Amino acid sequence: MQQCLELKAGNARLVVAPHIGGAIVAYKHVLTDREYHWLRPVDPVHVQNRNVSEMASFPLVPWAGRLRDGRFVYEGRHIHYLSRKKESPHSIHGFLRNREWQVMTHTDTRLVIEYVHAPDDWPFAFRAQQVFELDENKLTVYLDISNTGQQSMPLGMGHHPYFPKNEHTRLTAQVGKAWYADQEVMPIRLDEHPLAREMAQGIDVARHALDTPFIDWAHEAQISWPDEQRKLVMTADTPFDFLIVYSPEGAPWFCAEPFGNVTDCFNMRHTHSAREVGGLDVLPGQTVNTRFSLTPVLCKDN
Repeated sequence: MQQCLELKAGNARLVVAPHIGGAIVAYKHVLTDREYHWLRPVDPVHVQNRNVSEMASFPLVPWAGRLRDGRFVYEGRHIHYLSRKKESPHSIHGFLRNREWQVMTHTDTRLVIEYVHAPDDWPFAFRAQQVFELDENKLTVYLDISNTGQQSMPLGMGHHPYFPKNEHTRLTAQVGKAWYADQEVMPIRLDEHPLAREMAQGIDVARHALDTPFIDWAHEAQISWPDEQRKLVMTADTPFDFLIVYSPEGAPWFCAEPFGNVTDCFNMRHTHSAREVGGLDVLPGQTVNTRFSLTPVLCKDN
């Protein structure tokens, strides 16, 4: 039976659960007098119950966000991937977060895990690999997807990190327009967002209830906790060109998520540009390489 695996580099610690969707359970610095959690702390009961939605971060493959009614047409082929949630007809966040990944390499500072998909309701063969590299001052996650089939396949992807939130937490990022959604969180309009300009200078996250996909993200975001004199810089490379900010009112966490697509992109690609909705076509034998990193900064001598 697979267990959670720990990486160590100086005071930095990373805990990954390959058997729970390849999720991150903890990323923190352990000092003499306290621990600094850079992602939300996870109750051990959620690890025991394999509840991936309660982890600190997890990958979203082969699409991120919702897929309307679990249906789309790709190169004339009708695809139907049923929602696994009774409360919604829209399939959400792909399915690799619900699968067990296999451990390929594990050292003190590097972990490689892999998932190989054989066609089923998702009729495209692919291999996904995550590489976690930890040093004392940075965590880097590489997520690579290879088309192992004989036909082109659609691909969307993302990461779903949860960050601790209190009344002082600030988010700074340069973003463009935002997708406005209906009550089912399905996109209906791309327009200017009143917070976009303010976010470039930093917003107090707790003051805003958000579930918003922004386009034209500059690939860097800063999360700061001024009351704790610490901050975290998150960066990601293309195709993670979208930043989803999810901050429920009253929750002790929020999400700033690097995505390669917006909700329902496989249907919206027929009417909108790649810049507006994202998503890729991956040819047989082709690999899509991605990078996502977190760089913590303690602003005082701890």
